[in-house]
Amino acid sequence: MSKRGVRTNARRRTESRDTKGRILTIEHPMECSPALIVFSGNAGQLLRGDIPTANILKAIKRRTRRNKVPFVIHFQEAGAVSKGSVGMTRLLEDVFGDEVTIFRYGPQESRGQIRAGFDQYIVSAKTLSVRARSTVLLPVVERNVLRRNQRAAVNTSYDFPLPDGETGYLETTGFHYDLGLTAISKRVSLLQAEETRWGVEKLLQQDLSLNGSTPEHALIKPIRGRKGLITFSGDGNTRGFAGTRWQRERVEALKRRLGDEVKEATEEIDVTAHLSQSIQQEFIEKTHPVLKLTGNVLDVVINAMAETTGNRWSERKLDHQFYQDFLITSEGNLAPLHRFGIIENNVFYDFGNADHYVISTLFGYQVDEIEYEEIT
Repeated sequence: MSKRGVRTNARRRTESRDTKGRILTIEHPMECSPALIVFSGNAGQLLRGDIPTANILKAIKRRTRRNKVPFVIHFQEAGAVSKGSVGMTRLLEDVFGDEVTIFRYGPQESRGQIRAGFDQYIVSAKTLSVRARSTVLLPVVERNVLRRNQRAAVNTSYDFPLPDGETGYLETTGFHYDLGLTAISKRVSLLQAEETRWGVEKLLQQDLSLNGSTPEHALIKPIRGRKGLITFSGDGNTRGFAGTRWQRERVEALKRRLGDEVKEATEEIDVTAHLSQSIQQEFIEKTHPVLKLTGNVLDVVINAMAETTGNRWSERKLDHQFYQDFLITSEGNLAPLHRFGIIENNVFYDFGNADHYVISTLFGYQVDEIEYEEIT
């Protein structure tokens, strides 16, 4: 992205809420207008309880209203884990009402290839007009039987209102990859990224072919000549254990598999070492005195290691978001745009003892004219 108007020192702050939740905010001040927020997370862990899940959804809603821009939420594995749960659909309806469009991809939609309890959800603001959807089933990492759930990349394209009043093109995808420490997980994660990219490109070509020239497509606006943005939201499980360096080269390899012009939207929060304590440890410390003492000892060790190594060690994990922006030429080619950038990253965590989190990116858009260079 263009470096104009960007101050490189991001500002971090943590907010406390009456809902017992925290929001880690990392700001990247830019000379651009807020355009879109993309949220993503592994909702299977959130639904260990409906109360913490609802608290996170309420915090998300507050953040969307604060920024007053369209938004998309990608939830991986959002089926009800507990029999007592009302389910993600009901929770979303209770919190957002009729402000959103809810799409669920589960066992019925995938003819059983997505196991019950591992549904994928895409939630979008009504200000985004849905054009089309597609899904790509992804290979899985060979684990124990309980973890061998089918992964899916779920794509949606939208007519996207830009801050300058133009109509842009937006495509979002939520996918699951695993950047663990084994050779198998590395190989599968790169294959998953390639399959995800293939699905995104296929949906884009489908939208390019709908030019409104036929009666059945008369109401679908053509996208040639528009500014476009593609976002990739991944449930990444990027880990580094005590004594093991972060697998940063694997993140770079994953990004390359998603596309040459793809940039990382969560670069400043690619480790949860920015939090005062590990989210998993906070969960443990509130359950039993012995475990609490153990957690406190781990905190001391991890904090000491972080101070010594500059936060490059310890047991942490965080998902990733990537993006690509472009101009769609009249010929249907993509030219680099470099007008979208990152204004703010957030981590929503520790809601009612939930041991997982949701991340988000607030995308900004530069409205001044710049020159374009077509991709060959």
